[in-house]
Amino acid sequence: MKRTLYLNSLSNLLVQLANHPDLTVITPTLQAARSRKVPSRSLEAIARQILSFRVAPVLSHRILRSAVNEVIETSDIEGTTRALTPALKAVLRAGIDLDELEAVSSIRTQQLARLARAYTAKLRESGLVDPSEVLWQATSLQPQRQSVLIYGYFHPRIDELAFLNAIAGDGSIMMLPCPDSAIFIDNHEAVEWLQQQGWQVEAAAQVPETMGEQLQACFLDGTDVTHGVQYYIYPNLAAEVRGVLSQVKSLLFAGVAANEIVMVARDDAFYGPAVLDVAWEYNLPVRALYAVPLVTTRLGAWVQLLLEVIQEKFPFESTVKLLCHPLCSGLPAEVWSEARKLHPSGIWAWQSLGVNLSLLDWPQQDTRAEWVQRLQDVLNKFDLRGSAGRWAREIVAFYKLQEGLIDLAKPEVEAISLQDFAQDVIDTLVLLSVPAQPGRGGVELHTPLSLFGAEFKHVFVLGAAEGILPAPVQDDPVLDFHERKQLLRQGFQLEGAAQAARREAISFHALLQTATTTLTFSYPQLIGSEASLKSPYLARLRLEPVAPPPVCVASFEESRRIYLRRDGTPDDPVLPHAFHAWTVENRREGAALPDEYDGVVGLPLDPATRVFSASQLTALGQCPFKWFADKVLRLGELEEALDFSPLLKGNLYHKCMELALTKVLGAADLSQVGMEQIESAFWQAEQDLGFPTLPAWNAQRSEHIKTLNRTIQQPDFLQPGAKILALETEFEGELYGLKVRGRMDRLDRTSQGLVLWDYKTGSSKPIGIKDDSGKANVDIQLPLYIHVAPTLFPGEPVDGAYYYSLSKGKNLYKAKPNEETLKAIAQRVKDYLEAGYYPVDPDVEQKVCRSCSFNLVCRVGARNNRDRG
Repeated sequence: MKRTLYLNSLSNLLVQLANHPDLTVITPTLQAARSRKVPSRSLEAIARQILSFRVAPVLSHRILRSAVNEVIETSDIEGTTRALTPALKAVLRAGIDLDELEAVSSIRTQQLARLARAYTAKLRESGLVDPSEVLWQATSLQPQRQSVLIYGYFHPRIDELAFLNAIAGDGSIMMLPCPDSAIFIDNHEAVEWLQQQGWQVEAAAQVPETMGEQLQACFLDGTDVTHGVQYYIYPNLAAEVRGVLSQVKSLLFAGVAANEIVMVARDDAFYGPAVLDVAWEYNLPVRALYAVPLVTTRLGAWVQLLLEVIQEKFPFESTVKLLCHPLCSGLPAEVWSEARKLHPSGIWAWQSLGVNLSLLDWPQQDTRAEWVQRLQDVLNKFDLRGSAGRWAREIVAFYKLQEGLIDLAKPEVEAISLQDFAQDVIDTLVLLSVPAQPGRGGVELHTPLSLFGAEFKHVFVLGAAEGILPAPVQDDPVLDFHERKQLLRQGFQLEGAAQAARREAISFHALLQTATTTLTFSYPQLIGSEASLKSPYLARLRLEPVAPPPVCVASFEESRRIYLRRDGTPDDPVLPHAFHAWTVENRREGAALPDEYDGVVGLPLDPATRVFSASQLTALGQCPFKWFADKVLRLGELEEALDFSPLLKGNLYHKCMELALTKVLGAADLSQVGMEQIESAFWQAEQDLGFPTLPAWNAQRSEHIKTLNRTIQQPDFLQPGAKILALETEFEGELYGLKVRGRMDRLDRTSQGLVLWDYKTGSSKPIGIKDDSGKANVDIQLPLYIHVAPTLFPGEPVDGAYYYSLSKGKNLYKAKPNEETLKAIAQRVKDYLEAGYYPVDPDVEQKVCRSCSFNLVCRVGARNNRDRG
């Protein structure tokens, strides 16, 4: 049986052999098969076809956790499983005899051997095999030999060598680069082993023919590189990605096919998001095939939220996130408005709003088959398949999840808790993965390893910086390099630090062969805030940087940024609007007077047709734009229960005071109102207001009741000789030509006249309107009450008006009649409305801005102070 091993690539021979009818071509990657125009077959794919066992990552992980629980004493089974997995995979991939491994002196290694034995035994009982031992298991079955051409396995592992030797029949050919260089020590050992298996070696001298072969010679010999190789330095990562994609787009525009261009990054998951974002802006067809776990997809996030909602019994925030997720249709506007007010928690609270979540009301115990069916019912009810179809990655993730659920349902009759099932689903989302940007066609982003044996005309290598290319050698905390070195001396074939470094060098050597026309390296000077240096591999190529080519305008967004500063504008439907917005912003921060974009709209409103409250008058006096945005543009925030907000606290305190004091109207003292009455009134106030469910509210309630009881016992809460005359008294009246209305919290009758009270929950009096100097210190609310009080109780004089702090139990401020101020503000309001003049003009200290809810539409800035000056 003649089997031939060529120690170089021999490009011409490879072209001839790839089309030989009697040879089955085996390549490690789809890209290598495409380059040779042959069907994609890898050693692992062939091994899986041979095996009678099944590869099931979800079930395998569950079995591994069970083995860890049996073999290792630990309270953190999941954490221990994650920590041991890399070392376990390395042992299985190396095909080590577990009995011999357990005989070594290291306790950690002995424990790892016992775990591997228990794990593999459990796998066989379930008819499964771990992905790391697929090749060894297939080899042990003595597969039928066939004539094969093996190309692209430039640094074969021991399990790959064993399997390819087992399937390679008479006439088989393998191409294994084996130059006389220290980085190919492992390949030389592989050649010796293959010779012992009967392979014949052909080591004919090869003259570098292609550009890639010449670059490989330069990398090993240190000679000058050939033409067609560029090396650019960019200021940062964003500039690098834009520069590379700009060149890619230029090539596509020049007629180069997308499958003749490839982008390469040693850490493609690091570069991938930036590449995909800029490619979307540039309208470039880019495919990023690095794996992302399902848990990071939209679908995975939704399933996680679903399990959280079910386990925690429909809490407000998680349920809203679930129902308003991009994969769901959301809540109707009227339901969403009510939900924000009430913060429903629990299935019945949501049911009262018309949201039917009965399908999510799961039991605490069920069989695996029933759990999976319940989850499938939910996915169907919410039409996750249809929603996921809007994104290529999400629909792939949906079908990948369906595959995982098949394994989750086994064994079908096993009863598990809801918590255990949820954990299994989350583990599935972590274990299974999908391509970051799947699809067909386009320019692809790869790692050097995934391009073994492939060829492209134009190759762009991003991140050619120290610490990225080559990737740092990572130690394993369980089976570290020192331990591996000791095991290697005892004959166990585990990859050590030196072998890992050689693997990186060989992958770069293979990458050089990928380029046939141009090869472009680049790296950013700054990655985040850290400076970077060029890769040592570039130093071996003796490359010197050149200035990057000018970045072409590759997107509408980039062209708009340029034309925005020019007089001429292209035929672009967006740019006129962008130019207009740019002009408005420049003017707004200039020295010009306020215009319609600052609230000076010039559209008059008839003051006689509007009714003003004290708060509206205060808003107009503080900043006219604040009132305009709220009452005219109606941009006020939706009412929402956000913990115990000041508004919610004020409403509750006011209602409690009203209920508690109603029973003592006309009394001269409050001795009848004690803790019991306050507590009863507080509970009733919650019911009347439809008080929402808030976190830890039961613990907070008693403190608020004590505060109100302490306040009502203060001597100045009811002045000596005073009697409570009215509570929550509504009024309508006129203020120098303006219609006004409002509500007074309390009116007392004293011997000197009426005393008006307005309750506050804060510890200081409210911010007033602006005075002549622009400071917000003129109160208008209490003077307005004093002005309208005689219309409520004709013939009775007004002695004064107070702000009273319910939380502090003290007077904050006593107001006196101020008709001149009221007349002036009434005239100012009429002037504002009749002129359509509502400028952004807060007080000089911008106190009103601190609590303003219109900051997103307001452009308060330094110009306000310049205008005042």
